[in-house]
Amino acid sequence: MATTVKPQRPEDTELSKKQSELGELQSRLADLELQLLTLRLELAEFEKLYYAKVGDLYAELDELDAQIAEQQARSEPLNPKAADEATKARARADESRRTVDSILSLPAPVERSRTLKDLYRAAAKQLHPDLSQDDKDREIRQRLMAEANLAYEKGDENRLREILAEYHSNPDLVTGNDTGAELVKTIRKISLATTKIKKVETELHELNASELAKLRTTVNEGKSKGEDVLENLAQSLRKRIQEKRRHLTTV
Repeated sequence: MATTVKPQRPEDTELSKKQSELGELQSRLADLELQLLTLRLELAEFEKLYYAKVGDLYAELDELDAQIAEQQARSEPLNPKAADEATKARARADESRRTVDSILSLPAPVERSRTLKDLYRAAAKQLHPDLSQDDKDREIRQRLMAEANLAYEKGDENRLREILAEYHSNPDLVTGNDTGAELVKTIRKISLATTKIKKVETELHELNASELAKLRTTVNEGKSKGEDVLENLAQSLRKRIQEKRRHLTTV
């Protein structure tokens, strides 16, 4: 008995091509999302290291500046400029202390394994809200993607596996559609993914160009040469603190 070969319709061919294109974009977007989240976390962890090393010293400098300005204002009770400078200096000192305390209270850095990164990449590719089928799907994706971000931050591989399994076993997501509708959906998903990629690339560029990222690069380059950049900065700040303490006693 001869086998009947069903000819492939033009829309089927186009859908296949678009689905392949979408798959490549989804992989690219997942990689970028992983890079962005990792960079955010690494910069946050570096910021904590930075403040642990020199934050208290900067806060002490601001406190000494405030005390000097306040002492100056007390010695010139009729000088409104001195009083204004004292008020501003005190506000800076209080804000410096709050900033140091808040950053140093952040959780300790987490070691993120290759497996953890692969699991997160899979989650970012499969759960991204911009790729949703409908409002219910978007709601589920948004919730699970938020949980995936938190699991990645905590280094929780098991939770990421659970999140992926929960999405794929959800009965509310079972749907059936014809080729034409699928083609339109795929084209729209491609547009959304392309837009999102540009947005993530821009944010990555801005983060890498930030002062914090530049400082981290300087510290890492110094480390590769056997130089402790943050310790050198700390020593410089300690000298400035000693000078201001001496100045405070002479005002």
